[in-house]
Amino acid sequence: MCVRISISQKRGESTLAGKNYSHQLDAKNRMRIPAKLREELGEGYYITVGTGNCLYVYDAEQMAKVKDSLKNVSAYRDKQLKAARFILYNTWAAEEDKQGRILLPENLRKYANITKNVIVFKGPTCVEIWSEENWNEYFNDVDFGDLADALESLQNG
Repeated sequence: MCVRISISQKRGESTLAGKNYSHQLDAKNRMRIPAKLREELGEGYYITVGTGNCLYVYDAEQMAKVKDSLKNVSAYRDKQLKAARFILYNTWAAEEDKQGRILLPENLRKYANITKNVIVFKGPTCVEIWSEENWNEYFNDVDFGDLADALESLQNG
């Protein structure tokens, strides 16, 4: 059984989906979320594990929806429980310093293979943080024709 997390965009909310930015971690493992994306995230946003070995960045409302969806996990379905625990254990409340930098904790850097260069990407449902290596590898052998059926199902669904 799969836990489905559905997050919808708020009406009237601006979207910068598809926009990406290149950044680097500093010596203290801090980075900046671009100002336009920080505006969309608002006060109090969260970073957690995502698919493709990237990190998902959710605003407070989105994170509350994620946590609510995880309440439906059965205590008797080990894979569901393990997935929920993994997400919750690896969720970090981002705190910006005076220069607008956030710390990426070791467990999240390790999961996403982030050592220095990062890509910050406004994806379809949230902001994503990728190591440059994972980003390039993820898209290295994409055949868009193979993805067309998946996109078509979104229009019919």
